[in-house]
Amino acid sequence: MDSFDLIVLGAGSAGFAAARVAAVQLRAHVALVDKGPLGGLCILAGCMPSKALLQSSNVAQLVRNAGEFGLRFEGMSLDFPAIMARKERFVREFADFRTEGIESLPHTELILGEACFLDPHTIKVGERTLTAPKVILATGSIPMVPPVPGLAEAGFIMSDQALSLPRCPDSLGIVGGGIIALELGQFYARMGAKVTLIEAGPRLIPREDPDVSAVITQRLIRENVSVHTGVKPFCVESSGDRKWLCFECADAGERIGVSEILVATGRGPCIEGLDLEKAGVRMEGRRMVLDRCLRTSHPDILAAGDVTGGSYLVHVAISDGELAARNALLGCAPSLAPEHLYVSAAFTEPNIARVGLSEGEAKQLGREVLVGRYSFADLGKAEILGETDGFVKMLADPRSGEILGLTIVGPQGAELIHEMSCAITFRATVEQFLRVPHIHPTLSEILTYPAEEILDQMRKRSRVQTTLFPSGYNDQEEACALETLEKKGFSAD
Repeated sequence: MDSFDLIVLGAGSAGFAAARVAAVQLRAHVALVDKGPLGGLCILAGCMPSKALLQSSNVAQLVRNAGEFGLRFEGMSLDFPAIMARKERFVREFADFRTEGIESLPHTELILGEACFLDPHTIKVGERTLTAPKVILATGSIPMVPPVPGLAEAGFIMSDQALSLPRCPDSLGIVGGGIIALELGQFYARMGAKVTLIEAGPRLIPREDPDVSAVITQRLIRENVSVHTGVKPFCVESSGDRKWLCFECADAGERIGVSEILVATGRGPCIEGLDLEKAGVRMEGRRMVLDRCLRTSHPDILAAGDVTGGSYLVHVAISDGELAARNALLGCAPSLAPEHLYVSAAFTEPNIARVGLSEGEAKQLGREVLVGRYSFADLGKAEILGETDGFVKMLADPRSGEILGLTIVGPQGAELIHEMSCAITFRATVEQFLRVPHIHPTLSEILTYPAEEILDQMRKRSRVQTTLFPSGYNDQEEACALETLEKKGFSAD
């Protein structure tokens, strides 16, 4: 039996971050276990390959729209294998870099193989038995497949395979309406496939506000994507080289024939084969039971990243991994980051990005907010770029003016959101934010307009020319955060 200070299961974003903090900063003797290949979801089959493909399709779309800028291109062609080869080159480079980082960690032994618990402190990996006083689960996530009759028999792909197809299908049916479905749907539509999106919920990206869903839906339809919402496929049939998605639509049955089906209905924790019951780790549905220190139902086992079933975001996985390592070796300390600092982005065109509360979440909390909004169609730089779809929407506390949330659906939203992440992290008010100079003409200056609108609303409410409370004011009973969302049943799914 081999003894360590800490065993980390999974060497993806969360696991690597945990091992690095434990070994480099805390000088612990670490066993880092991974079934391979090394790199993690983000590098191998997630963020990085998908964004490489999206960049190719974005450039193709820009060339198609070149006439708007007085330019003419004759005979543009898409080399799909070359697009995939470019993506693969990046994946290899990123994976090699991550592998080198893992192998260079001091006091760390990389152990390749499938892991399973024998008890809370003992883990079997192949022929080896490992033991440690603390364990961190960071085994990531896997795509979830809905139980649709005939789906398995007809055959389908998931996001992992969709990032590596040898050729573009002539038609693609996508089951799901979340971020992965939208990004891949727009990519394949721009590559020439006839794409159909089928979403069971009433609208696309249901976590976001309806006005956000409306913008991206209209854009996809304009790019010849067929969108069906509020419907569920009840069966899949196959005939020759066609696969038929059958679903109810407007009180009638409908069938859509496609050459390939992509299932993008979300992800779930990758826990199969771990024998969590032997470790005393409890799940509630697709979520791991955790406290604020990332401890599972067994206090010596912590969890970080996608395996928790919470937020499937890389920056959250890295932050959780680092926190889990410190808590495992130094004792419990909750995250210092405010819980309302939820930050996410979809890399469709237009981008969809948010930090903090959405308008719908504020209503769910019973939280009074002031809302400011400005359209990209009214912004000079957006007009110059030819990207006028979308808007920004800001939420603020009606008394203090503290900024509670910002949603962007528009050009470069995933880049613009970081300015507001900074503002919300330091609990800035709209009045403070407006003191920050913004260069003209830029996309980022759009953020000032909803702030001005909110400040004007506050002045009208208070009948004075300044905010009612000093900068940084926070009513104890109305802490500006999502801190009570979970208590009210809010889910990040």
